[in-house]
Amino acid sequence: MKTGKKVLTALLAAGLSFAMLTGVNPGKVEAAAKKYPALLKINDYYVLYTAPKAPYVDANYRTMIPLRSISELMGAKVSYDAKARTAAIEKDSVTVKFTIGSKSVSVNGVAGSMDTVPVMEQNSMFIPVSVLAGRLGIVSKWDQANQLYTLTGETLMQTDIIKYSIEDNEKGPFTSPPGTIISDDAFRPISYTFDPVKGSFTVKSKNITGKDVPEGAADVAAYILYDDQLIQLPAQKRERPAVRKDGTIEVTVKTETPSTPAYLLVKGRLLDRSEN
Repeated sequence: MKTGKKVLTALLAAGLSFAMLTGVNPGKVEAAAKKYPALLKINDYYVLYTAPKAPYVDANYRTMIPLRSISELMGAKVSYDAKARTAAIEKDSVTVKFTIGSKSVSVNGVAGSMDTVPVMEQNSMFIPVSVLAGRLGIVSKWDQANQLYTLTGETLMQTDIIKYSIEDNEKGPFTSPPGTIISDDAFRPISYTFDPVKGSFTVKSKNITGKDVPEGAADVAAYILYDDQLIQLPAQKRERPAVRKDGTIEVTVKTETPSTPAYLLVKGRLLDRSEN
């Protein structure tokens, strides 16, 4: 990421409005707010919003995600042949190929089949993430009770935009959490609402610690990644109410730039406030 973009990232993290700084106002959007379920988790990050369309479960009960996410979040090499309508996804010396509308899938040139088909949605190819994970050998788990698909692995979520733009910047004095992080798995997002008119996301998360969480310790951190590689970190100083055992908390974050959101990533952390 270029230095100018890093500076803007820091400003966004501090809660300063890009529109205020430049005099630019976001364009008017007519779409109404809509609620979506939380369907996908990659390591410690819940992947909620993805452009151009949120992850969804198709008629064959497969979680579908946009092709661009495979490259930008998982770090795989992706290519797309528009004429053949085929995508090739390469990671760790394994190449998996999908074709829009076809149940055929190949791994390093060996043909196979699946029970669903990739589709084109809003000019973006959507593929079944479980099929991809299985062919690439990625450790995955389907949580039937919570309807959540989880991928885990040391090579996932290791792209520059995650490692440097989010995780390194978040260690700064104005952006780090106000307390030691005890757990990255204390709150599970169960749904979110995107309001394009207000330019805001509201995430509803459940306390899964098994106990009451005191005021100041709940840290549901929401990160907005934009199409032009800008990153909006959560404000360091924000309300962190107490949350009862098995209770829920809602966090609203507003976009601070007219750029188009590409992703909403969330961590459900627990902080140690005894040191304050």
